[in-house]
Amino acid sequence: MPRLFVIFLFLLLATQLFGAKIEFTGLKSYSSDRLLEAIAGRLDYIRNREATDSRADDAAFLVETYLQSHGLPDAMVLGKAISKKKIQLNVTEGLSQFLGPITVIGFKDIEQVTDQFKAPFPESGERRAFEASAIDIGLNRIQELLHVDGYWDGSVTSTRGKRNQNGEIPFVIRIKQGPLFVLARPTLKTSVVPDANLLESLEKIKGKTATAEAITAARGRVTNSYVHRGYTDIDLEMIKKTSGNQLQLSFLLSPGKKYSVRAFKVDGLKKTKSNFINYRFEKLVGKTYDEDYANEEIKKLLAIGAFSAVKLQKEDADKTAIDLTLHLKESKARGYSVALGYGSIEGYVVGLRYYDRNLRGNLWNLSAGAELTSLGGLGEVSLTDPFFLNRDLSLTTRAFLNSRDFDNYRKVQGGIGADLSWKWGENYSATAGIDFSNTSTSSPIPDKFIGATNYLVTRLGWRQLYDNRDDPALPSDGWFARLDTSLGLSYGDESVGFLEVESQISYYQTLGGNTAFALGFRGGFISPTVDNESLPIDLRKFQGGANTIRSFPELEMGPSFDGYALGGTKWWLANAEYMHTIAGPIRGIVFIDTAGLDSEVELAAGVGVRINLPVGPIRFEYGRSLSQDSGEPSGAFHFAIGTTF
Repeated sequence: MPRLFVIFLFLLLATQLFGAKIEFTGLKSYSSDRLLEAIAGRLDYIRNREATDSRADDAAFLVETYLQSHGLPDAMVLGKAISKKKIQLNVTEGLSQFLGPITVIGFKDIEQVTDQFKAPFPESGERRAFEASAIDIGLNRIQELLHVDGYWDGSVTSTRGKRNQNGEIPFVIRIKQGPLFVLARPTLKTSVVPDANLLESLEKIKGKTATAEAITAARGRVTNSYVHRGYTDIDLEMIKKTSGNQLQLSFLLSPGKKYSVRAFKVDGLKKTKSNFINYRFEKLVGKTYDEDYANEEIKKLLAIGAFSAVKLQKEDADKTAIDLTLHLKESKARGYSVALGYGSIEGYVVGLRYYDRNLRGNLWNLSAGAELTSLGGLGEVSLTDPFFLNRDLSLTTRAFLNSRDFDNYRKVQGGIGADLSWKWGENYSATAGIDFSNTSTSSPIPDKFIGATNYLVTRLGWRQLYDNRDDPALPSDGWFARLDTSLGLSYGDESVGFLEVESQISYYQTLGGNTAFALGFRGGFISPTVDNESLPIDLRKFQGGANTIRSFPELEMGPSFDGYALGGTKWWLANAEYMHTIAGPIRGIVFIDTAGLDSEVELAAGVGVRINLPVGPIRFEYGRSLSQDSGEPSGAFHFAIGTTF
């Protein structure tokens, strides 16, 4: 191995010392570096050897071929070796032809039409080379764009302008959308009679706008209906025909064979107890094979993190039955992780976590972690059973201890809790929980303003989530909604019962390739059985900071005593953000925040920079107050990780 490494280094050094360098004369439309980069792979053989006239001719041919297909159709290139280490290529560009400005008439989404028309033209650095054959392809792509939106009788034409001095040829694209089409009732021809549910769903399609999304959904309904009935070798042909302003879909379906499951077994387990897997998949045995059910179970197993690979093998047992074998590859279940960070509220953050995603082979997820920040420490242990009672229920039990040293009060808190979660469909989930905690606080604020300082809290909670965002960590499109309701009882110097409700709704939308916006509203209240000042301060709500109204430092908005925030019991918050991509993952942001806490209302605006990472955005933001009162800050800087809402 060392000898091979030395030989490799020698060859690499020889390439650098003895390989031919290529230089250009007469090249105007491209930089030499960009041109060499574009055809680097094809020139490697020549550049890694001594320069000769024959190799110079080869290099000239490669460059000439590239230029003629990338905006310089009349280009001529002559090559010669001017030394053993250098090849000179003399370029005569001739007439240059590049795709110029594109004007779109008759369609609102100009950027989308432009992108579709440009796509078939060869990329030529920052420009695109003109090729006459690409015009019809580009127009057809725009025609398909009309079909996507439901315009099936539209027309697209182009007018070619005169070539300008830079070699660019402008185009005018004229679009006549025509009428918006709706779907007629689809027809289905097959040797197997469709079930009643499929016929009913096809009937409901009638009258819907004939968008690509609606057509894809109709095709999916037909396929899924037969898959659920055990037909796994489906051959489906879809024919589209227009009449008036209606689009008629005709499905020709050959369902293939129908299978039942004769037997199921698991292969590859070393640590995991097989009964957990068997229970979920043996439901298929003796029944018609359900592809969707099997795929959903595989997704659930992968989501646990205990398996790095899951594959379901199907083998013919006879003409009507199959045997299933689930091949599993267990991943490394145990490990440690270290976290280092900084935030405008927590300050520095140092964390250490131990995890076991398959505790004792039961598919239980154990997590034990400790975290130290500028505000204090946190320790937590949790255990999650993803298939509680062999159902689609996730049970998490936990114990925690934390301390926090805020400006207005300090606390030490410990407790235990349990949550039971389940999911309906792709987007909706719910969680029921119970918590018991003990809290001790101290504060420079007089006790009469902060409620009990040593107390126990019992809380019953109910959370509902709706989430169809494209990415929870870096959302760019979709909705998110949350509703939390809880009943609690605080035992201190006096008992305080309370009802707490929190809600959130957020919307994210991409406007184009480089811009997006996000809107969010949050609000809630906590209603105690006594006066608000008897409610412990740690149970109250605070506003201000990187995730609320950004003209205030963390948790400093609202009623106060001697400069110390007292918190409130009724609150709301609205945020609007506009983002534009600067370069790569870096985005600039402009935002407006407005918030209310009890009777106080504040308004702020600001700017910031975000760096999008897979774990979420890193945010640098400044919020300026637009409603500053005496004693309030004029603005605040924030650094945070994660979305605002």
